[in-house]
Amino acid sequence: MKTIVIDTSLATGSVAAIDGDRIAGRTLPTAGEHARLLAAAVEAVAAELGWKTAAVELVAVVRGPGSFTGLRVGVTTAKALCWTTGSRLVGVSSCEVIARGTATALGRHDAPVTVAFDAGRGEVFAARVVPTAHSPTGWSVEPGALAAAQIWLTDLPPGSIVTGPGLALLADALASRPDLVVAPLTVWTPAVAEIGQIATLRAAAGEADDPATLVPDYIRPSYADEKR
Repeated sequence: MKTIVIDTSLATGSVAAIDGDRIAGRTLPTAGEHARLLAAAVEAVAAELGWKTAAVELVAVVRGPGSFTGLRVGVTTAKALCWTTGSRLVGVSSCEVIARGTATALGRHDAPVTVAFDAGRGEVFAARVVPTAHSPTGWSVEPGALAAAQIWLTDLPPGSIVTGPGLALLADALASRPDLVVAPLTVWTPAVAEIGQIATLRAAAGEADDPATLVPDYIRPSYADEKR
């Protein structure tokens, strides 16, 4: 299935085209440049695999959690691509993407994984991702919450598997919790191949999102909304 993957949830974004076992990817290194570079990157990765974006059959976009501006750019671009090509849209949680990558890296597909994101202001946004037989992907994401980073770390139950870009806030403090299972740094961020795999599994199960109603999952409201 010809698939376009879009992830602008973090400061460094990713775009990929996937067609069977072939994959072509691009990195969007600066958050402020995502809007300017994204459309051209989508065209470039499709062309690398020998097809145009008009041929895309599935668009997989990370819907969050993530930054307000970045997610809005990625989700809007994904919607526009689906509207113009008639392709299916699947919004993917970055919590699930990171949790699956972590489970594979640790060889632990039978235990919950807690994923943390840097929410700014010394806080993390964290959610638990749980193995489940009732999901086409094998995982389900529980509702997340904001917490002060140090308090969140202190409150984690012993033996918890932890991962995600928010751990960078706690690099030194993690040493005080040797009872935790900390994922390798290489799986703290979403991988485009994993995003595509999740979207493909959902699409094969008949699931898809409506471009008219899909909305991003923001870590916190925009500053304007918070003031209101």
